[in-house]
Amino acid sequence: MSKRLGSRLREHAQETFPPDAQKGLRRFAMREAADLLRLNQNTFRHHVSNLDGFPEGIIEGGNRRSFSAEEMVEAQRVLLETGRIKPDEHPHRRAGEPCQVVTIFNLKGGSAKTSTVAHVGQLLGLRGYRVLLIDLDSQASLTNLFGVTPELDPDMPTSYDLIRSEGPLPASEIIRKTNFPTVDLIPASMDIMEYEFEVALSFRHGATTFHSRIREALEPVLDRYDVVIFDTPPQLNFSVISALFASTGVLIPLNASMLDVMSLASFLGMASNLMGVVEAHAPEHGLNFVRVLITRYENTDGPQVQISSLLRTVLGDAVLPAEFLKSTAVGDAANTQQSIFEVEPRDVNRRTYERAIESVSRVTDEVEREILKAWGRSHGA
Repeated sequence: MSKRLGSRLREHAQETFPPDAQKGLRRFAMREAADLLRLNQNTFRHHVSNLDGFPEGIIEGGNRRSFSAEEMVEAQRVLLETGRIKPDEHPHRRAGEPCQVVTIFNLKGGSAKTSTVAHVGQLLGLRGYRVLLIDLDSQASLTNLFGVTPELDPDMPTSYDLIRSEGPLPASEIIRKTNFPTVDLIPASMDIMEYEFEVALSFRHGATTFHSRIREALEPVLDRYDVVIFDTPPQLNFSVISALFASTGVLIPLNASMLDVMSLASFLGMASNLMGVVEAHAPEHGLNFVRVLITRYENTDGPQVQISSLLRTVLGDAVLPAEFLKSTAVGDAANTQQSIFEVEPRDVNRRTYERAIESVSRVTDEVEREILKAWGRSHGA
């Protein structure tokens, strides 16, 4: 069964994304571009016509103007250089503002960790932040979502090569560009499981430095990014511990069900003990935030509404005000290895699409607010 299924999946991967193929990204309508740049549509239209150097996009279908993600990055640069936006309204961090490193983690499987990482990371990128996504899950779902298939290229460096015990590679040699110009990726493969065996064996020789491996490996490249986000497996293994040690914030995706809440209670106890160990090794280490994100949420589902209310009553502000709604648009996009930002809006039900976009935007607003708070900024870019 493994051989048959694996062979067919490899064929599918080669047909869809050959090793030398580059995944593309759709263009964005003027309204979408204005929203992503936090500009009034009339102001955006005025800049297109009158501001020197401001991208003009292209005209499609007679009178529909659209913009690429690269053009939106250029537009943001022009707005900053011409004083249309203030320095603290630009998403790039400034001197003294440390890169924010966020681990998306939950022991419970099926909590939408990968979908959260992909959508929040991509939207932050579209808003102008320089983002690095790191896949630490041997299932490599985040990696595959970006059209990268390490199993078709055995020589492709992955997150394992970043932290392996023998001869790790510099992060700069592992980082890959994606179809989002401001989002980079460190892919994963099954090899990441080797790290668990290596660390376990190292204990025989008294080694205790595994927890700092990721932080040290990323240090040389952090100046390139504003935000780093880890996608993790549903287990508290050595690579996850190392990611937590490198992090400044933690986001816990959670389905609004009693079983998931019970699992969360156990997880928080384990995480508390773990952070105690982390702080013992590095007393100066701390987290800017730990937040719970309710995922796959259906506001018409009575039991989910009750569980959500329970969580907010017990945990208060630790639960993000926004929920990641369950959406057929997100699910259908994932079936074609896409995010909601990659599908053409005209190819899906408009109301379903807009509802999904609004949900992702509200969740990303909350994450962005935590990032800006850590930088001492009081408002969004």
